[in-house]
Amino acid sequence: MNKALEQQLVELLGLDSVSTADIERMQYAHDMAPVPRILGLVWKFMPDAVVRPSSAQQLQQLMKFATKNSVPVVPRGRSTTMMGGAYPIYGGISVDMTARRGIVELNESALTIKVKSGTYWETVLKFLEKRGLTLYCYPTSAPSSTIGGWMGNSGVGLGKGGLGIGSSQYGYAAETVVDLSVVLPTGEYLESIAATHLKVKDFIGSDGVLGIMDTITLKVRKLPARQEPFSFNFKDIEKLCSAVEEIASLKPFFLLIEDEVMLDFKKLAGLHVPQAQNLLTIIFEGDGAPLESNIQKMRKIIGVYGGQELSKEIAEQEWQGRYYAMRHKKAGPNLLGGEFSAPISSLKEVIRRVKKLGTAKNIQIAIHGTLGVNEVLVMPQVLSDERKKFRYLTMMSLVKELNDLSIKLGGIPYGVGLFNAFYAKEIHGAKLAELVRLKKILDPRNIMNPGKATHCSTRFRITLPKFAYGMGMRGLGLFVKHGR
Repeated sequence: MNKALEQQLVELLGLDSVSTADIERMQYAHDMAPVPRILGLVWKFMPDAVVRPSSAQQLQQLMKFATKNSVPVVPRGRSTTMMGGAYPIYGGISVDMTARRGIVELNESALTIKVKSGTYWETVLKFLEKRGLTLYCYPTSAPSSTIGGWMGNSGVGLGKGGLGIGSSQYGYAAETVVDLSVVLPTGEYLESIAATHLKVKDFIGSDGVLGIMDTITLKVRKLPARQEPFSFNFKDIEKLCSAVEEIASLKPFFLLIEDEVMLDFKKLAGLHVPQAQNLLTIIFEGDGAPLESNIQKMRKIIGVYGGQELSKEIAEQEWQGRYYAMRHKKAGPNLLGGEFSAPISSLKEVIRRVKKLGTAKNIQIAIHGTLGVNEVLVMPQVLSDERKKFRYLTMMSLVKELNDLSIKLGGIPYGVGLFNAFYAKEIHGAKLAELVRLKKILDPRNIMNPGKATHCSTRFRITLPKFAYGMGMRGLGLFVKHGR
């Protein structure tokens, strides 16, 4: 970005809202997963400028400026994913939305809350809880994840979005959204998407390629009378899977699976870990007879498959730790792995295949899984070290192999972004064509998070074919197989 354009940004947004310092721009060139430097030959991850708009008017001015000058714009919350959706691949402007935070309005009679998109989920939860209310679902990264970031994440596809805490009982992220205000690439401000020809679900799970969500109106509910956590130890992971298949029909509020390798990783990181081989944690909500009935049914199922109930104290500790699924990464000191959804009925086979893959590559793969709507969200993880640059790069081939495995077993990779862009068709299904159509209409200059989400393009704006990606990953995989 030349100095003239930089000066224009300062004039539009103010000096305090614009940064072109190298040390700051570097922080916006990756997400939770470090990016090997050699990939910079293919993509330009470093933004030319970082901006922090604090008003809707500034967002409008920014979008008009970017469209007029054909400058790429990449919206960003706290970038708590690992798929490359929240950093540039053509350079341009990284738009840090965390300055747009706060509660706009709580409507207690309609049971809705309107918030700015840069607001943290945990902030909203605490605000509601003081008033006897809560959300239907929210991400496991709630303390550091923004409302707009999670709603924009493609998750299990356009119009569905993410799977989080509460999804197993209340559905996908999109089901909890009543309305949005959006700034289009032209700078036009749509105060209420629900009042236009567009649909809220056009934007949920779109990876920020259509516009910037400014405010989001969510459904809220009354706090449950009781919330009961339970933890169980299983010696046999396959019996744990069988129990999960049956318990899923009871629609618990939350269900978490951690295998023995995951528990070992936590021990290596110095974290408190209960005495267990394979850990299953389940949360039920409600009151009276329906709640007691579900608890009784759950315990019966657990008993059939040989699960051992752990103390209430352990269950409470596991529930309180629900926000920190990645805290063991310091044992690596990094994590690599996949994230995909799979049918509940295939969970056993998924774990078998993942473990077989780890054995073939002579690496330990940990299993972290949560129950979704009609699926299980599985996060296989390996400890890694970005300082060992070539080894770290070659280990990235594991992500493709895990994605391919999920598709073979009836699932899909979770989230598109950059690194899963080759799977956009599988993730979005028939809605991919609708996303491409809307992109052409709403963003004809292609400034919004370009080059990913619907396809994968290089920094030179050349679309990469899927077979080239496959060949490259297979080549890297050979080095992992031979321990190099």
